[in-house]
Amino acid sequence: MRYLQNNSTDPYFNMSFDEWCLRHCPSDDVVFYLWRNRPSVIIGISQNPFTEVNLQYLADHGIDLVRRSTGGGAVYHDLQNLNYTFAGPLSLLSDKRDGHPDPVHLIAGALRSFGVAAEVSGRNDIFVDGRKVSGYAKRVWRDRAIIHGTLMYDVDIDTLTAALDTPESKLHGKGVASVRSRVANLRELLPQFPTIESFRTALQEHFAAGDGELVLSPEQTDEISALCDTKYATERWIMGRWPEEESL
Repeated sequence: MRYLQNNSTDPYFNMSFDEWCLRHCPSDDVVFYLWRNRPSVIIGISQNPFTEVNLQYLADHGIDLVRRSTGGGAVYHDLQNLNYTFAGPLSLLSDKRDGHPDPVHLIAGALRSFGVAAEVSGRNDIFVDGRKVSGYAKRVWRDRAIIHGTLMYDVDIDTLTAALDTPESKLHGKGVASVRSRVANLRELLPQFPTIESFRTALQEHFAAGDGELVLSPEQTDEISALCDTKYATERWIMGRWPEEESL
């Protein structure tokens, strides 16, 4: 499978990268890329940040608030979280393809090949020994789709808990110990990968399997930056819904 390189850690640019690839990725096949964000909370397209995120904590600790174009709940990212995206024709990314595993099962299979007993739950999260290590979201646009998700390598659980702790949140009042009992960092399960960079390299080699990089042109990168400036980095998008005709 061919891959893209996205070395940005700017979460607003990275959300733009995902949408651009959904609409414009120059490939008739599925491509993938691995990426990271600096400390940030990423909310789903329909979420209300005032009820889902501890906005004061984010402001006090310099954590970005970002809205993605897919559904689902709020998640915390930092540089010790590795994200993945698969983009391409919907027909090749459907979980109903006969004989072909969907990307979430591909990720779980890669983890198993590294010696981790990873299993996909009914909600398409990935668990190891009952603890969550990965979640995903999906968006369809016309005949194309993206599936993107998280892989918790060595995420700061204390910060994750505080950033997502609001009176309305499912984390409220549970505390760090409770969260730690329900999630796991892959670093403790993958001693052969002592850094997130080594984990990223191994995962990329696993999926690429010798296929080459798909390189974007400077003009295409400029289009992604423009989408970031006019949409994903704007307060209008972050704090409230973008008009339906613009987001879809």
